[in-house]
Amino acid sequence: MAKKLPLVTCIIPAYNEEKTIAGVVRTCLETPEIGEVIVVNDGSEDNTLKKLQPWKGKVKIIDLPRNYGKGYAVAQGVKAAQNPLLLFLDADLIDLKPHHLYSLIQPVSNNRADMTVGVLFSSPTFNYIGWMFSGQRCLRKKDLTPLIKEIEKTNYGLEVLLNEKFKNKRIVVVPLIFPHNRYHLRKPAKQRDWMISYVKEVWEVFQKTVSVKRLSYREKIKSSFLHQLASYLRVSYRRVRDYLLEELEE
Repeated sequence: MAKKLPLVTCIIPAYNEEKTIAGVVRTCLETPEIGEVIVVNDGSEDNTLKKLQPWKGKVKIIDLPRNYGKGYAVAQGVKAAQNPLLLFLDADLIDLKPHHLYSLIQPVSNNRADMTVGVLFSSPTFNYIGWMFSGQRCLRKKDLTPLIKEIEKTNYGLEVLLNEKFKNKRIVVVPLIFPHNRYHLRKPAKQRDWMISYVKEVWEVFQKTVSVKRLSYREKIKSSFLHQLASYLRVSYRRVRDYLLEELEE
């Protein structure tokens, strides 16, 4: 008899994702390993909450009164989760399929990894370098519970915090292959403001996580981190530095 996989709770933080949230939820409900879906509506100002109404009874909806940020939203989902494994997904994914989620879940459920991180790509544009900023992750709830207060204080920097906390554990990077180069919805109308906020938040969390390291180590990895961040965002290294000019000159 095949070993039964532990049930998984999928946590989806959503802020103004009315165009894609239904598709992500539908895929989660079609995935046998997922026994619970929690969507945290992080103070959306569009129709995200309305798009979730057809799933009432099948999906647990946490409706925050204002926008607290991704880290806080995810923490509320972790607190409410009933299953031993947690799957984090971004709400803006397009054409997500159950096999993508199984690929993230399986290494943790079979105790071959402490955390999986999904890298989204289509074959012609494959690049592992952005794994550290990916929001698609599977972990054990027991490993996250002690970190709840720290997670609540992060915003866009959640993934950087998790990378640091799990650096001495077994991390498996999982390629999630899509047949095209549109696997999540871009936010062109808000791109510049969103990107500046993202870069500054990630940089702040990065600085905190390496603050206990030797100065020589911090200087060595600073440039590498910024180059990786620029590659992930598909912008120039110079642009990332411009966003952080004051911080970098201190």
